[in-house]
Amino acid sequence: MTHTAKDLPSISKYQRFLMGIFGWLTHLRAQVLALLLLILLLMTSLTSGVAFLAFRQVSQSLAESRDQELVVVGAGRLSGRMENLIRGLSVLARQPEMKSGEPTLQEATLERGRELLIDFTNWDGGVIILDANGFVSVTKPLRLDLIGQDFSQESYFQRVRALRTFVFSNIVKEPGTNKDIIAVAVPITGLDGNFAGAIVGRFYVDFQGMGREILKLKVGEKGSAYLVDQSGHLIYHPYDHLIGTDFSDRQAIQLLQSGDPEGAITSQEDGGMRSVEGYAIVPISGWGLVIGEPWDQVIEPAQIALRPVVIVAVIGLIIVAGIVSVGVRRVTDAIQNLVVQTRQVAAGDYDAQVGLSRIREIRELGMAFNDMVQQIRRYRAGVRQYVADITRTQEEERKRIARELHDDTVQSLIAMGQRIELIKETLENPDESRARLSEVRTMVTGAIASVRQFSRDLRPLTLEDLGLTAAMQYLVNQLAQSEGIEVNLQVEGKVEELPADLEVAIYRILQEALSNVRKHAHATQVDVLAQFTPRQVRLTVEDNGCGFQVPESLTDFASDGNFGMMGLQERARLFGGNVAVESAPNQGTKIELIIPRQLTPASFTVGVTPGPKEGEVGGNGKNKIT
Repeated sequence: MTHTAKDLPSISKYQRFLMGIFGWLTHLRAQVLALLLLILLLMTSLTSGVAFLAFRQVSQSLAESRDQELVVVGAGRLSGRMENLIRGLSVLARQPEMKSGEPTLQEATLERGRELLIDFTNWDGGVIILDANGFVSVTKPLRLDLIGQDFSQESYFQRVRALRTFVFSNIVKEPGTNKDIIAVAVPITGLDGNFAGAIVGRFYVDFQGMGREILKLKVGEKGSAYLVDQSGHLIYHPYDHLIGTDFSDRQAIQLLQSGDPEGAITSQEDGGMRSVEGYAIVPISGWGLVIGEPWDQVIEPAQIALRPVVIVAVIGLIIVAGIVSVGVRRVTDAIQNLVVQTRQVAAGDYDAQVGLSRIREIRELGMAFNDMVQQIRRYRAGVRQYVADITRTQEEERKRIARELHDDTVQSLIAMGQRIELIKETLENPDESRARLSEVRTMVTGAIASVRQFSRDLRPLTLEDLGLTAAMQYLVNQLAQSEGIEVNLQVEGKVEELPADLEVAIYRILQEALSNVRKHAHATQVDVLAQFTPRQVRLTVEDNGCGFQVPESLTDFASDGNFGMMGLQERARLFGGNVAVESAPNQGTKIELIIPRQLTPASFTVGVTPGPKEGEVGGNGKNKIT
């Protein structure tokens, strides 16, 4: 059954895009580039963040310092204006006509001193005179709705009467007009020295005449300045609808009310808006002046200063990314070439060679790869020759066994058959029959010995009957008896509990090593050391023979027709073991086998390591191959 494109689930462009991104990220070049870009991006972000925080901290400190200095200057200027108002009211209060308590004379005095009252008249509040009982007797300008009004309960009147000094009020409701006003009261002392009333300058809060002076103190386009009375209510604010609002919950106002005369803070309002505010007490009035600016205006210089840094960092990031991309491509192209050559080797092309890169590490990797391919090629050639030799040896061994059976055993059996036929003819002569039976017995005994020898050659019966130690001693004794060589065997450790196939492998390896000594070494002494530990078996065969030049790899023995060493290697590989050969001309040979004791048959990689040179520490002039 076939499927068309309509049968397949639809994939959106977004999904295809994500699949392409994920596929791209599986490449080494993409991963290295992405990782480096991520590191650079993090470093850039960290640097920009630190720079921004530093700029912001500096900007905040500068803004707080500037606002504090500005608010102190503004409070001083506002206090100076208030002093002028108090001075003008005090001059009028000391006039004899004012002390007389006569409203007509007091009104004339105000008319003469109108230059002293210009701030009050310009600020729309005007001036009133209260008699000793707190009733309004004179107004300037004339306000008939205030004449005769009782102001005796106003706090500022009670304070000026009690303290006999000038008083600045908080925001209060004016009797008669019910408007919010600020009053500045100066006491009037009568001719007899008693309290005779007060002259009061008034500012209507909603008129905001005083605000023109405070408006000049704002910082920047978004900055603002406001004035509060001693209770924390707004006397002036740029937003008219806030006039009279209780600001006592503001941090700056609380610091003023706690007795802090001046300072600057960075505060956060209920709505989450942050601002930098400088605050100071207006000395003569006790009011509080606050100059503030929003946080975004404070950090705007830091943001402006940071923009070039970010732009330069981004440009640098792009340049570095391009340079890194070129460098990474040089590395990844070499690795990709190595991947292609590796696939060719895996497909059986052992002539593949990697071009060497100019990067040292990649070049060394390529050289190691080329050496590995050459070693594999030599090893495969050696294995093929070894297998061919094993096959030829097996065939020759079969021919030898067949020939031996035919020439010896079969002939003995034929002869025994003929003797038996002859015995039949001599049964009547007992003496002759016994003689012929003796001959048959001798022939049977010879046939049995021959068959046993075949059996010993095919299977080590000594190993099965007496164990590995006795079998190894048998091989050693056999070499000593046949060649007249002094052979020493030393066994250390616990030999028992070895797997049967491992015992056979150790036996055959020792047999092959001793055979090599017999055939090639021309030695007079051989030392065999077998060490059995809980973790491994170590077998060392060392002779004082003629030695030889060790090739780079054991497989090179097969190229020279010497398959004994190749057999040692292959038997050891079956059990995850290792064979090391160390030799040099006229310096003897040492063969060392190490096989894990508990492992099942497995393969391992054989490597070649040069032995220490003569004259070096630990060197004996011999070459070593593992």
